Amino acid sequence: MKFLPGILLLLISFFSCSEKEQKKDILPENEMREIMWDMMRADQYVAAFLLKDSTYSKRDESIRLYEEIFHIHKITREKFKASFDYYTSRPDLFRPIIDSLAQRKIEPPHLRPTHPVRKDSLVKPLLRKLRK
Repeated sequence: MKFLPGILLLLISFFSCSEKEQKKDILPENEMREIMWDMMRADQYVAAFLLKDSTYSKRDESIRLYEEIFHIHKITREKFKASFDYYTSRPDLFRPIIDSLAQRKIEPPHLRPTHPVRKDSLVKPLLRKLRK
């Protein structure tokens, strides 16, 4: 009986330490949210622009962009994968991340030309002829 409180205290400290060690390798929710946002934008870029260009492989370009995102956020693919697996196994933590991403507005790609556009000198005369 003398050892029961000591054993309970030891078990509690053991389980609390293992949870902290597991959380240490997991990305915080805010960082995970930003990385997933960047990955969604990279996917949108690949879908909008690169599918029209047959010289690019969608898979290879996606992998290249993901590696660039990992480099920007200073993480590894393995750390992201471990964090993603952790959050998907915990719906109570993963749901707010997904909901916040769904609320963000993905802006459509801007298709305006980057160079200055000159006015067409034939537009006004053509419009005058059409009105008559």
